[in-house]
Amino acid sequence: MSDTKDNSQTTPSLWARIRSHRAGRWGIDIAIVLVIFSLITAYQTRDLLDGDDPLPPMELVSLDGTNLNLEDIDTRRTIIYFWATWCGACSMQSGAISNLYNREDDDLTIISVVLHYESEEQVRAYVEREEIDYPVYLGTDSQAHRFNVSSFPTVYIIDDDRRIRHGLVGYTTGIGLRARLWL
Repeated sequence: MSDTKDNSQTTPSLWARIRSHRAGRWGIDIAIVLVIFSLITAYQTRDLLDGDDPLPPMELVSLDGTNLNLEDIDTRRTIIYFWATWCGACSMQSGAISNLYNREDDDLTIISVVLHYESEEQVRAYVEREEIDYPVYLGTDSQAHRFNVSSFPTVYIIDDDRRIRHGLVGYTTGIGLRARLWL
């Protein structure tokens, strides 16, 4: 008979010990999802303007005929929200934008810019159907190009120095928008 050790009694690895507990499995799974989400977000926003880029000039006309120049904005934070009438995620995002617009906060300006629309009448019908209560400005392909908007919704958060603080692509929760306003 030879002297051999029984390998069936070896100590489990750290990975196996962590995964053997429910909290450990949840923690690892959540960390993996967060890493994947962060990588997707970084990929989606890779071409957006960032804090080192100057804010492009933009003059807009709203559906009610008022003019807006970005140079005239004098608030602590500004959200520029680019969207399209055919965009399903934009419909979902509209609620969070509306909640921010209806807050009693004089330090926030919401600029909603519709792009890729067929006619002003189509936009008016969409605004009425979706019960949009914030100002809607009619954007152009040139403005979309200057802001590197290639997918919807695209949101820029601007500070009081007219510097871009954050650029976001895709649906963002109201809590996510509020958090970015103050980061």
